[in-house]
Amino acid sequence: MDTFRTYLMRGSLLWILFLGFCTLHAQSNTLSHFLTTAQANSPLLNDYNNQVISNRIDSLKLRATYGFIVTGEGTAGYSPNIKGWGYDNALTNGQSLFAGVRVAKEFISRNNLNTRLAGVNASIAQVLAQKNISLQTLNKQITDQYIATYASQQQYNVSKEIIHLLDQEDIVLKKLTQAAVFKQTDYLTFKVTLQQNELTLEQQKADWQNNYSLLKYLSGITDNTFEPVEEPQFKETLDPASFDESMYTKAFQADSIKLSNDARIIQYDYKPKITAFSDSGYQSSFTTTPYKNFGMSVGVGVTIPIYDGHQKKMLLQQNELSLQTRQKYLEQTKRQYQQQILQVRNQMEQYDKMIRMANQQMTYAKTLVEANAKQLPTGDVRMVDFILSINNLLSLKGNIIHYTTTLLNLKNQLQYLIIQ
Repeated sequence: MDTFRTYLMRGSLLWILFLGFCTLHAQSNTLSHFLTTAQANSPLLNDYNNQVISNRIDSLKLRATYGFIVTGEGTAGYSPNIKGWGYDNALTNGQSLFAGVRVAKEFISRNNLNTRLAGVNASIAQVLAQKNISLQTLNKQITDQYIATYASQQQYNVSKEIIHLLDQEDIVLKKLTQAAVFKQTDYLTFKVTLQQNELTLEQQKADWQNNYSLLKYLSGITDNTFEPVEEPQFKETLDPASFDESMYTKAFQADSIKLSNDARIIQYDYKPKITAFSDSGYQSSFTTTPYKNFGMSVGVGVTIPIYDGHQKKMLLQQNELSLQTRQKYLEQTKRQYQQQILQVRNQMEQYDKMIRMANQQMTYAKTLVEANAKQLPTGDVRMVDFILSINNLLSLKGNIIHYTTTLLNLKNQLQYLIIQ
């Protein structure tokens, strides 16, 4: 009983491991796997993440800048005066020493500080908006290459299917030719066709592996295995976000908030500034009672802007020009966004129709090839007609792959709308 239970447990464990391996293997050849891997390996996305963290650190630094600043200071000086030659001792005291701690703080209003902190948050929003655009661009690039890999894989499979069909015919025709039932010239014509398709198969295999290698290169994957990829999956109904909810509008909003906030910071930069400071320690010229020269001092400094050549006005004008420029770019992007959606949807309808028509023709093309294959050994069909039917079938399947690939690319374009 114990032995049976042991075998059962081992069998269950092996079965779980097998299912896990199959699941992992299947997941590694899907579009989602390559997208996830490319995102994880992207140095650009990592750069944006680090920029967000860096901006958050800037927020902490800004708060620290307007807090209490404590510094330790020390200076020592000696000005020799020999027989009346040297600096005037009334000014230099001949020698001096200072060692102490200085505390300073710049006072600004809460609104001023909050405005500057809002500028940091606006910078974070800008980085996140650019990250979203870069992420969408990366996803589209990886999906484009995945579709190209899948299309070359389909072409390769079609060629293998045709060669399998020709290999079956070759067995029959070779025996009939040896028995003088089938013309040797017709058999040689068939053999040449078979060898041409075998050469095409090798070329398509190379194309598939090249596309696969490029897909792994773009995704940051390093290996030389070539397992078949799964068909790329898209949503049943592709419905792009309205332009007002798109990443382009969000990027414009982030830029506008940053520019508006910059204008408020310019206004605050031209307001009076008050700085308070205090120091305590030891300062002495050693002339009289140096042991009593421990002390402290306090002070207040005020800075009032009076005239700077109208720089404030010019800075605000530049800021306003930037806002106007961004608005024009947004309007143009909106027109392109809406036009691209209309154009892609129209093309998708056309290729959907072409695929349906080609699939209908495929039924007749297959039937013709099968009928010719049966009648070829009996001499009721000429070799040239059989080869022509094979080429027609191959061409039709190639067209379907081309139409399907174009449709997949259009879906990808609609899912990841990128306005250049």
